[in-house]
Amino acid sequence: MTTMEKLFGVDFGTGGCKATVINLDGVVLASASNEYPSIYEKPGYSEQDPALWIEAFIDTVTRCKEQMDDGFDGLLGLAVSASTHNAVLVDKNKEVIRPCIMWNDQRSSEECKALEEHSEMIFDIAMAMPTPTWTLPQLMWVKNNEPENFEKISEIYFTKDYVRSWVTGDYCTDIVDAQGSLLFDARKKEWSKELCDLIGLSLEKLPPIRNSKEITGYVKEEVAKITGLPVGLPVIAGCSDTAAEDFSAGAVREGQIIVKLATAGNVNLVVNEANPHKKSFTYPYSVEGKWYTVTATNTCAQANRWLRDALYETEKEIADEKGEDVYLQMNEDAMKAPLGSDGLFFHPYLLGERCPYFNPHARAGFFGVSMIHKKAHFARAVLEGVAYSLYDCLQVLKNFTENMEDIVIIGGGAKSPLWCQIVSDVFGLTVKAPENAESSFGGALLLGVGVGAFKDEEEAANRCVRMKNVYEPNPKNHEEYAKRFEIYKDIVKASEPIWEKIAAL
Repeated sequence: MTTMEKLFGVDFGTGGCKATVINLDGVVLASASNEYPSIYEKPGYSEQDPALWIEAFIDTVTRCKEQMDDGFDGLLGLAVSASTHNAVLVDKNKEVIRPCIMWNDQRSSEECKALEEHSEMIFDIAMAMPTPTWTLPQLMWVKNNEPENFEKISEIYFTKDYVRSWVTGDYCTDIVDAQGSLLFDARKKEWSKELCDLIGLSLEKLPPIRNSKEITGYVKEEVAKITGLPVGLPVIAGCSDTAAEDFSAGAVREGQIIVKLATAGNVNLVVNEANPHKKSFTYPYSVEGKWYTVTATNTCAQANRWLRDALYETEKEIADEKGEDVYLQMNEDAMKAPLGSDGLFFHPYLLGERCPYFNPHARAGFFGVSMIHKKAHFARAVLEGVAYSLYDCLQVLKNFTENMEDIVIIGGGAKSPLWCQIVSDVFGLTVKAPENAESSFGGALLLGVGVGAFKDEEEAANRCVRMKNVYEPNPKNHEEYAKRFEIYKDIVKASEPIWEKIAAL
């Protein structure tokens, strides 16, 4: 019997790890996931323990192997992707110095204010404005508040690189994660001394930069013993979760738009040339020769997870005992509430907000609560509030393209037909949902290009990406949502001075 060739992608999202094994036709052979917590020590803080990523990697990899009768026979390689901006600080003994400050952490708002005098220079080099999302102000915060930890830094890893280095022993990053640091000159494709000098960071402490699909190392023997991965298995550099996820949606051509319902929410546009804009993020793409423009809301599926933990604690315990998914019940509740949630509005700014407000002091809130509102209204209002936030992001993308006909919806939230339909109705546009649109799937496809299983990214997408559902907007619903979106923005405008007063407390 001929051994089936396989590709393996493992992704580290903000809320958990997902591992996926596919064949060369894009059929999923095995998958496993593992949640891990973030640490919210203070309002606006968000940290993680990198040791949990390694535990999640071991767990998901071993469970994937167990799901296949022939295990990892025929496996061609491994790709690791993860959320970007997250710097793991390591000392000279290769020990982690402190918990990793995550991309959605907002503590460095004062550092961003201090960087404003250099904002034009930063934007010119890094193609983005300083906000707490980026590694540069995060490191500046460490230097200002934990100088002893800043002095200990010997090497800086990003999430996927930390895990991949544990697997292979290599030390590098890829161009996408490098761009996510605000320390990188994307035009020259090298670390920027000018940007590093803003915080007194030596260039020697930053990793070498590789292409996302480049093989950078091989599975070590001790890791093989723990995980069951073959010794010497090729591992590519990998990329950010967003870049991998966009690729998983088949986005390889200019003008394609990807709506991402993940921990954070994104509305991204594939372009041939970089188009830096102060209300968006510009990244070199893992698809060679392309770029993608990112508009993003900080809290998307994470808002739904917050709702689960805040209002559905008992239901979750019951669902867990039955082996069921509490999100299905939340979805059913949301379907019971009418469009517009009977005047209940939700703004998903649980961790500040990025596009288009870029306000670390923004706060989430339910507005318009009355005696008629039940739990079902809150469940639907969260889905609608995130859709409004994503629609806010879409307005920025209209600066770059007139094409609104090629939209794909991806991410864990896209598993909800109701949420996808709400997005379609709020946008007033057709959206398509692929069969497999996860970062781990996209990482596996990228691996296939890197090891030569596919000629290029377009062949990988054409062969493996298939659409599952198409959501058409209801014109009447779009008209109603358009009215409510204006009120949504009015609430933001009225709330901004109140957010500042709350932050001052």
